[in-house]
Amino acid sequence: MSIKEKMAAKTAAIAPLSRVPRIADPNAEPKTGPGKFLAAMPILAEKDRELEAMSAENAALREQLAKGARGGVEISLVQLVEVSRRRRHMSREKYVELRENLRHNKLIHPVVVRPRPDGSFEIVSGHHRTDAFREIGRQTIRCVLDETTEEEANSGAFYANLMQSDLTDYEKYLGFAQMQQRQGTTQAQLAEQAGVDASLISRLMAFADLPNSVHEILQTQPGLLGAKAGSALAAIARNGNDAKVIEVVRRLVDKEVDEGQAVRLASTKGSPESPAKAATVSKIKTGRAVYCEIRTAKNVVRLQFQSDQEAAEVTAAIKAVLEQRAAEQSTAHPSDPKS
Repeated sequence: MSIKEKMAAKTAAIAPLSRVPRIADPNAEPKTGPGKFLAAMPILAEKDRELEAMSAENAALREQLAKGARGGVEISLVQLVEVSRRRRHMSREKYVELRENLRHNKLIHPVVVRPRPDGSFEIVSGHHRTDAFREIGRQTIRCVLDETTEEEANSGAFYANLMQSDLTDYEKYLGFAQMQQRQGTTQAQLAEQAGVDASLISRLMAFADLPNSVHEILQTQPGLLGAKAGSALAAIARNGNDAKVIEVVRRLVDKEVDEGQAVRLASTKGSPESPAKAATVSKIKTGRAVYCEIRTAKNVVRLQFQSDQEAAEVTAAIKAVLEQRAAEQSTAHPSDPKS
């Protein structure tokens, strides 16, 4: 064999470059579906381990809660879930007091929770305590287990709310209306369950007959109408006088009338007339902020301050001034002696 033939044979034995397998770049992103799946396997395995750890942790928490661990169990705030309409009413002032108390003192009453299928816990009572812990930067809060059903938890929260003196009549109506819809009960049955007179339930449920625009106002100002005035205005609305009711409620919002005047105006024939004399309003400011709003109508003077504390302090000062003036009036105009 010639040298040329030997070289040709050797060349033929070597695979073309196009057929030589390339070494995969370990950092390259997979292009195919199977490749992407294989590449994701370590990540999926890590996630599985995290979920298993969370499940184990939740199982341990549930076991501790079920055993009634003394003083409760610390649960992460991110695992607590709020259920609609179960939160109890609390004024902003009271909430701030609660938050500042918890900032400096130990939690006395644990949050009551119910376990959920997804591993979280729904709050039965303790919404404001939970909010306060979040605002002051805590990560966990002490909880105890509630073994009641969902319906019992909802009813218990509502009736506890009902007993609070600062819950408005309109909010009570919303609670009873929701309960009636959920349970399919009559007003008489609601009264029996709540332990209240049936006439109270009747007055509260009359809110349902108010015009929609009035409901929109009451959603943001639930204390605007009490059950007595609300029931009276609802009766007027049922007689086809929605426009009158809407007008007097708007005047009520603007503080042109009180509840009694609103009902009387809506009861008049024709369009409600304006009060005989509109109230005059003046404001006392500290810089750009309003310190006090003074509203005067005939022989009535109304003062509105920005804080409850300031109102209490000024009330005490006004009382002292009025007592002094009354004493002076008594001296200047003594009463005639009884015969």
